[in-house]
Amino acid sequence: MRAERFARSVQEELSQLLSGVKDRRVSEAGLLTITHVRVSDDLGVARVQVAVMPFGGGDIQDDQRAALLEGLNRAAPYLRRELGRSLQSKKIPELRFHFDETGERAEKVEAILAELKRSAAPAAEPVAEPEPDDGDAK
Repeated sequence: MRAERFARSVQEELSQLLSGVKDRRVSEAGLLTITHVRVSDDLGVARVQVAVMPFGGGDIQDDQRAALLEGLNRAAPYLRRELGRSLQSKKIPELRFHFDETGERAEKVEAILAELKRSAAPAAEPVAEPEPDDGDAK
């Protein structure tokens, strides 16, 4: 429980601190969101998942993603130092940034489901229902 509470605090603080990162790979990447932080039980390592929506929309390319993560990892000592100033904790975790691919995976699953729905649509004509028997059979 302690690690989870601490992770929420780290996430909130990092969200504020990211605007101060001057590395162009980070500042020009787009709208950056910290989607999840998982802190180890000993509070030594924080795995920080980030998502980005590029300015102007569209998808982020693999080279842009790699550059963003490189910029974030380069800024990690600064961010860790600032976390130490704002969080009242004896131990500040090492920050490890990872790209959150949850949204992309969800889009792929939705596309697959839509394709399955289209391919499973009945192509045959509906079967005619039998006419009701009025009981006057001769």
